[in-house]
Amino acid sequence: MKYYLAVALLLLVAGCAQQGYKGVPLSPPKPAPDFTLTNQFGEKVSLSDFRGKVVVISFLYTSCPTVCPAITQNFITAMEELGDAAGRDVIFIAVSVDPERDTVEQVRRYSEKRGLLYKWQYLTGERSELEKVWKAYNIYVNVSWRDEYGNYLVDHTATAIVVDRQGNLKLVYPGITWDPRDLAHDLKLLLRD
Repeated sequence: MKYYLAVALLLLVAGCAQQGYKGVPLSPPKPAPDFTLTNQFGEKVSLSDFRGKVVVISFLYTSCPTVCPAITQNFITAMEELGDAAGRDVIFIAVSVDPERDTVEQVRRYSEKRGLLYKWQYLTGERSELEKVWKAYNIYVNVSWRDEYGNYLVDHTATAIVVDRQGNLKLVYPGITWDPRDLAHDLKLLLRD
């Protein structure tokens, strides 16, 4: 069994190297689940609105003290690496994991404070709407700590997911330690396809 697992991992790594991707390829590619949520301007936005573009999706919340600011900064660095392609050919999407606090006004403030107001889509909605998206993308979300003043933390899957121009799940960057220049590199490769 260990032999077969080692061979499978070797083939996966060889496939990554052959393609030149730095992220983890999702193979075989399958259609990214569509969803419709509300952005920082109060507009309804669907993933399918961006068909023909490369899309990067992550799951955040505005009052997160650690992981979400790191992912946000990674997005900013990747956008800078992409230059004009960011926003034109590559769309960055943040999906809230905290619908109770992440109102349209709050995600707008968060986006504005980080210079991302017009550079990404920060999507929020009712808990029932967001739960469907979390489930479709296998995102774990759980309130892990709450104090007597109503403050709380949300544990959630930290990842960035890339959807190709055809609307297929293509690459994943697990955790927060991935290099945003690697993401930009892979996005440039996908733009050539």
